[in-house]
Amino acid sequence: MKVILFLVFSISTIYSFAQEGEWWNNNDTTVVGHQEDTVEAQNIEPGKIEIKKDKRIDKLIEFKSTTIPPATAPQVDGYRVQLFFDQNKTKVNEARAKVLEIDSNYDTYIEYDAPNYNLLLGNFRTSLEAEKLRAELREHFPAAIIVDSRIYFPSLDED
Repeated sequence: MKVILFLVFSISTIYSFAQEGEWWNNNDTTVVGHQEDTVEAQNIEPGKIEIKKDKRIDKLIEFKSTTIPPATAPQVDGYRVQLFFDQNKTKVNEARAKVLEIDSNYDTYIEYDAPNYNLLLGNFRTSLEAEKLRAELREHFPAAIIVDSRIYFPSLDED
């Protein structure tokens, strides 16, 4: 069986090299002719374009063209406590108000990670610090978890 396959491939290779000419150097084609452009420059008139669009499109273009400044403070890898997430931003803002009523010592952040808004709390260098805060807020936010994040340098106590 191997011998038969070898012979078939050998013969087909020989026939493939027996072709005349090269495909890129094919001079068998002939140019029949070409047709001149029949449009005269005197008949051409400038066109009129009328654009109808919603005013909100201009606002959207203006919003998207604004540059968002980078974070002004230096950031490091750290941890934050994610207390709440929802697709409705007003519910996330209500949860933020609830957090600020309970304990306003920590910075709160609302980040949009499609399709949800996440309510994050604090800037912690270690997961143990974040776990302490999560344990304190467990009765108000039972779904709280610790997430890795880029954090701002935590403020140092002056004691």
